[in-house]
Amino acid sequence: MTLTKTYPDGSTPKIAVIGAGISGICAAIQLQRQLHLSTYTIFELEPDIGGVWKNNTYPGAGLDSPAYLYGYSFAPNYDWSSKYVLQSEVLDYFRSTAKTYNIYDKIRFNTRVTNMKWNESRKKWILHWVNTSSSEQGDYEVDIVLHGSGLLRIPKVPKEFESFQGDMWHSARWNHSVDLTGKRVGVVGTSASGVQIIPVIADKIETLDVYGRSPAYITPMFNGGYGRTWRFFCRYVPFFYLFYTRLLYLLYDADFLLYNKLAWYSIFHRAVAYFVTWLHRFIQLPGNPTLRRKLTPQYELASRRIVLSNTYYPTFKRDNVSLHTDEIVSINGKAIETKDGSFRELDVLVLATGFDYSLNFPPGCWIGRGGVDIPTIWHDNPATYYGTFIPNAPNFFLLCGPNSIVVHLAVTHMIEIQVMHVIRSLSYMMQNDLSTIEIKQEAADQFMNTYDKRMDKLMFATKKMPKFLNSQGKCRVFWYGCVTEFWWRMRELHPERFLVQSRKEGAEKGHSHLNEVRDSNAIEQ
Repeated sequence: MTLTKTYPDGSTPKIAVIGAGISGICAAIQLQRQLHLSTYTIFELEPDIGGVWKNNTYPGAGLDSPAYLYGYSFAPNYDWSSKYVLQSEVLDYFRSTAKTYNIYDKIRFNTRVTNMKWNESRKKWILHWVNTSSSEQGDYEVDIVLHGSGLLRIPKVPKEFESFQGDMWHSARWNHSVDLTGKRVGVVGTSASGVQIIPVIADKIETLDVYGRSPAYITPMFNGGYGRTWRFFCRYVPFFYLFYTRLLYLLYDADFLLYNKLAWYSIFHRAVAYFVTWLHRFIQLPGNPTLRRKLTPQYELASRRIVLSNTYYPTFKRDNVSLHTDEIVSINGKAIETKDGSFRELDVLVLATGFDYSLNFPPGCWIGRGGVDIPTIWHDNPATYYGTFIPNAPNFFLLCGPNSIVVHLAVTHMIEIQVMHVIRSLSYMMQNDLSTIEIKQEAADQFMNTYDKRMDKLMFATKKMPKFLNSQGKCRVFWYGCVTEFWWRMRELHPERFLVQSRKEGAEKGHSHLNEVRDSNAIEQ
C-alpha cells in the first residue's frame, strides 16, 4: 500500500517514543524508513540502548529463540555465531542496527518519563520527564506517543526477601562487582533465567542452594554453530537466507499447537513434547529417581513456558548443589529456612523471580481523555485492542504490551506487526488530515470478549500466574493465537473502528467534538 508521509499542508506529527529497547528501536527505524519522519524523540531511562538485552547481563544470559528469527526483518544479520547466542551478541546486533539508521542522535538517555497526560484543548500529550543524571526536568508536548518500555523492565522482588542481610540482587540487575568464587550462594527461581544462571555459576562457588517450588519443563538445546560456508550462503546465495528464515518461522510458529487444550492435534503435540522432556530428564539424571522426582513439574505441560537447556539437570549431581522444593518459611539475617527444616547460611542471594509489568504504569502516570486514569482502570485486568490501542487514549500506541505477547516465537515478530499497524495509522491520519485517532470502546470490548473466549481454550488458563491475572483468574498478557494469525488480523487498519477528529474541525470549533467514522463492518471474531 502507498503511505501518506505528510499532512496536506506539508507538516508532520511530533512523536515521542518511550524506550530504546527492541520495540522503540524498531518503531524509530520504521518511522524513518516507511514515513520519512524525523520529528520524533526517544526517551530512554538507561545510558544506552538495548532494553532487556542491556540490563540482563547475568551469567549464561542468552536467547532461547533462534537468532535468525530474533533480528528485524528489515535489518538481517548474516553473521550470527550459533543458533542460540549469548546476550552480548544480541546487544551488539541492536546497537549496530541503531547506528546504521542513526537512531542514537534522536535519543534522550538517562531520562525517565514520569507521567503522561492528554490535553484535550490542544489535542496533545504532555509528558513530564526527569533526567536521572542531572535531576533536570520539564514537560514535552507531542502529538503522538509510542510506548515501548516492554514487559521485562521492572524486576519483581518479593517483600519476604528484603530482610536478607547478605549481598542480594535480582538477576536483571546482576552485581558484577561481587566475586562469587568460594561463596555460599542461593538462587530463588527455576524458570528461564534461573535455568541459565545455575549451571554457569555452580563450578566456582562453595555451595549453591536452589529454591524452586515449581520446576520447569526442559527440553534439549540443539545449539549448533554457523561456520564461514553457512554465512557465505546466507549473504550471497540468492534466496537462501530468505528460505531458511521462513522455514524456521513456520516450524516455530507451529509450536503454538502445544498450547490449545482441546484440539486433537495439540494433544498429540503435547504428548510428543512431554515424552521429550521426560526422556531428557531421564537421560541426564540416570540412577537418581529421587532427584528426578524433585525436578519433575507438577503442572500441565504448556501451561507455562518450556525452557531449553543441556546443562541444567547435570548441575544438581554436583556435591556442592542442593535443591529445595519446600516453601521458604523464614529469613533471619543471612539464613534461609524452608518448611522441611532445612536451614542454610548464605553469603549471596540471587532472585530470578521475574518482572512486574504493572509497575510500568502506576496509578496517576497515564491520564487519558476526560481525566481517565488508565492504570487504575486496568488494575490487574489490562484491556486493549490487539495489544496496541487503548480506549480513552487518543494518538497513543502500545508496543509489546498486554494481550500481545508470545512465548513460542521471537517477540520481534509481534513488535514488527504492531509497528507497521502504527505506521498505517499515522499515514491514515496524515492522509485524512486528522488531529486524533482513538479506538472505540465497543471495538476494544468486542476484541477482549473474543480474547477471553480464545484464552479459555489455551493451557495458560490452567495455571495461575498472579501478576498477569485479574480477580476472575483470566490471563491477560499473552496473544491467543499464532503469530501468523496476529499478522492476518492486523494487516488492515479498519478505520470504522476508530473515533477520529479532523485538524480543521478542531481549529474551527476549539473543542473536543468527535467525528465518528461510519461503522460499516463488524469487529473480527
